Amino acid sequence: MQPHYFIAIPVADEALKDFAETLLLDRHYKTVYELEEYHLTLRFLGALAAEEHTAWWQRLEAITQHVSPFTLQLDHLERFGSVERPRVFAAGPRYEEKLFQLAYQLNPESSKPFVPHVTLAKKWNPEVTYLPPEHMPAVAVPVKEIVLYRIYPAERPRYQADARFQLRKKQ
Repeated sequence: MQPHYFIAIPVADEALKDFAETLLLDRHYKTVYELEEYHLTLRFLGALAAEEHTAWWQRLEAITQHVSPFTLQLDHLERFGSVERPRVFAAGPRYEEKLFQLAYQLNPESSKPFVPHVTLAKKWNPEVTYLPPEHMPAVAVPVKEIVLYRIYPAERPRYQADARFQLRKKQ
């Protein structure tokens, strides 16, 4: 089986981790993300052949030369699925034009709307009842790079950097 990849912004923020720990998400979800796995997905790529991997590497090098660093403000919670039993529990960022421009550059042909979020937990445990909180403390995350992640389903962390690309446009 070929390895699977995705492109994302790393979000290894201690304040976000501390907030997530207070929620005791492991009691309610089968999969709880670790600090090293926090990310905001820009595009899922799936399995890549060697030549596709090289093409993406070159494309990411070219794109990041024209994007300047910016800051994300994670300031609200996102839930996907039912309100009482969301299958995905995540932190969402305030609207940031540079984020949407970057996502568009990576996936201009997408017919799906881009819904930025940092997943904290997923796969609801149906044996429990839990109403997640409505609010979270705001967290500022500097965005200085994007990462091509490789997925290792049986390892921890599951998502490991294959390559890092610094945002290099001068402000």
